[in-house]
Amino acid sequence: MVMLTIPHRVCESTCFVNGLEDIIAWKGADYAKYLLPVVGGMASFAYLKFKAADPPKMVYWGNSPKYLLRDLSEVIGFKENIVEGRSFGSAFARMKEHIDAGTPVMVGAMDMYYLPYCSDIYHRQHVPIHYVLVVGYDDVAGTALVHDCALQGIQSIPYGEFEKSLDVKVPGMSKRNTIRAFELPERVPTELEVARRGFARKAEKMLDPPVKMFGIPAMRKLAEEVAEWGDKRCFEHMATYATTPPMPPESFGNSHGMRLWQAEVLGRLGRKYAASEWTAASRLFEDSGRIIMLISEAAMGMDGRRVARLLGEVAELEERAYEMLGDQHNA
Repeated sequence: MVMLTIPHRVCESTCFVNGLEDIIAWKGADYAKYLLPVVGGMASFAYLKFKAADPPKMVYWGNSPKYLLRDLSEVIGFKENIVEGRSFGSAFARMKEHIDAGTPVMVGAMDMYYLPYCSDIYHRQHVPIHYVLVVGYDDVAGTALVHDCALQGIQSIPYGEFEKSLDVKVPGMSKRNTIRAFELPERVPTELEVARRGFARKAEKMLDPPVKMFGIPAMRKLAEEVAEWGDKRCFEHMATYATTPPMPPESFGNSHGMRLWQAEVLGRLGRKYAASEWTAASRLFEDSGRIIMLISEAAMGMDGRRVARLLGEVAELEERAYEMLGDQHNA
């Protein structure tokens, strides 16, 4: 058996970045809960239209984990060593090499249907959106040893189930048998450095995106068009991706587009570092998140006119908030 002993933060619904947080903590830096998800692109916005897609109009309230990690690499300065789309045997051998060399490995997307410790889902429901950090393996027992964002301690996955769980292809998100090892910079940025750099970068992308299908301009574009929608699948997609994790909501308390995450971390860091603009922006994102819950409810009822009105309110709130974040960086 080979196992690396590293810190582990339990924080549900942040699997796409939880392993990186553990590695950063292992290297001596500690960042506020939700800081990496939100500066990496969660709690953002995209409105995509493709006639051949299913559904043809798609609304995302956050970044794909694939691009989130790429964006975080620019904020923090780490490098990703990625193996993807190969055979399981090839990826598994490379994973073992990394662990033998003292480097944990993030794997995914995975299908939670094959994770025995997820008792409510195991062999009951396919959920191909999960990520874990592999910290060891046991060839005698035939198990991979992992950190999972929702659980304390080490979890075991039999090799056969591990192989099946990684047989996931999600366009724009993950190829089959994807593994990542991270090379951190010699000096890991402080929490304040990551927050300043990350929020300023995000404000620029939300206020003035290079392509108008993203950010505040995309919100306003959708508000102009959504009242004419007639496709139930498009409305359901909007509500699904406002929810964490992204699943069709039965209630709407968790359908805040991750804005309450962003409000929480901005409020905490605003108080910690006496950054009044962050504190003020936090209140605006809290208001925005509560309106997105109402948007999700209206979307599930296919009430396009109400969605349009509420989305206009979100755009106004978030434009003000991101202007504050940009001003704070320039101060």
